[in-house]
Amino acid sequence: MIEEHGADTVRLYLLASSQVWLPKRFDRSTIKDVAGKFLNALKNSYVFFAGYAGDWTPGAAPAVHERPMVDRWLLSRLDATVQTVGAAWADYDATAGVRALMAFVVDDLSQWYVRVNRARFWAVDSVADPAALATLYEALLTVSRLLAPAAPFTSDWLHRALEGTSVHLARFPVAAARAEPALEAAMDAVRRLASLAHGARQERKLPVRQPLGRMQVAVPAAVRGPALDDLLELLRLEVNVKSVEVVRSDADLVRLRPRPNFRSLGRRYGKRTPAVAAAAAGLTLEQLRGLEQGEPASLDVGGEPATYLPEDVVVEREVASDWVVASDGPFVVALDPRLSEELRREGTAREVVNRIQRLRKEAGYVYSDRIGVWMDGGTAVLEAARVHADFIRGETLARRLELGARAPEPDLEQQVDIDGQGVVVGVQRDRDVRAGDGPQPTDRA
Repeated sequence: MIEEHGADTVRLYLLASSQVWLPKRFDRSTIKDVAGKFLNALKNSYVFFAGYAGDWTPGAAPAVHERPMVDRWLLSRLDATVQTVGAAWADYDATAGVRALMAFVVDDLSQWYVRVNRARFWAVDSVADPAALATLYEALLTVSRLLAPAAPFTSDWLHRALEGTSVHLARFPVAAARAEPALEAAMDAVRRLASLAHGARQERKLPVRQPLGRMQVAVPAAVRGPALDDLLELLRLEVNVKSVEVVRSDADLVRLRPRPNFRSLGRRYGKRTPAVAAAAAGLTLEQLRGLEQGEPASLDVGGEPATYLPEDVVVEREVASDWVVASDGPFVVALDPRLSEELRREGTAREVVNRIQRLRKEAGYVYSDRIGVWMDGGTAVLEAARVHADFIRGETLARRLELGARAPEPDLEQQVDIDGQGVVVGVQRDRDVRAGDGPQPTDRA
């Protein structure tokens, strides 16, 4: 197992799968899923940082209170992770410590912070955002020190890459008192809403690169506030919509409907169950919301009182409009699926960027290479490219964008399908600009 997967991978798998004192049902096929996913996320996050750090040094870090909210959120989550892992190690609970680290690196760091902040690192003719570099650097450095007792080799490699010294000579991290509970709750809501929106898009077959005009969201009253308001722009960009509106109540988006749980009611009401279940349709909106919050509700059924517990009624939501709606309890997302010609053209332009970025990668270009792009084919695609030419050039580092023409000497040329239309796209490195060094740009469209 160690020869096949590596010592730290096997060790982390054994620690994370169950408490060390419990018998284990060993399955070698799950090692990559449990530990390999975490280690890949950690390695890729470091490679991403190293690719854009350049000459940046930790001394250039701006003060935490001056950084964007998404940076402060990550540092708040980092402090919480330091506390959780430190307490777990102190209590000899290796499983809890490893699981907390895995959740932070995979869910918070890799799949959210790095992904939604790519534009802050990808800086053409400039340096990456110092605040973003400082935040990512601190997160990686702290994780390496937290991880040392469980993965001594991987943690030492990461610490040496960041600091130049062994992690096993470094002090164990201490939380820096940067917790922001309101910000964490607001970010959790944004992530939840974004997930619902992506699911709704997929169900209606609305590609994520296709901008939509409007999105309305409903959240619990406890989540609403300045922190959520400040994160709406992040949500808007993540979901790719032009505007986001927080409605006062999800009643504006959906209708609540009770579905009685006959098994639960039957244990308490016996022969009265059919009548009590039917009467649930008379529960008020306030009572249904209370049931979702764990509060019981009462009705008079046939002259006798009936009390509904949260497990007696499932509160379902029905769409109250022609919008695309998805919900998870009190969290509701509604997307306007109507597409104007302007929105369609912008969506097509983003698809064009995606295809050009793929060609850049296949042609072996590096991050800083300027290119020329030639496109010929579908009229609608060419018109969208013409309207959004500046956007396409900026996203793909294209010095020239020739429409309705074929590249004279392309480095790579392909026939691609964009919105059902065949288009020939050719790319050629700009000979007047010397190729630079750096990571290959990812699809940012």
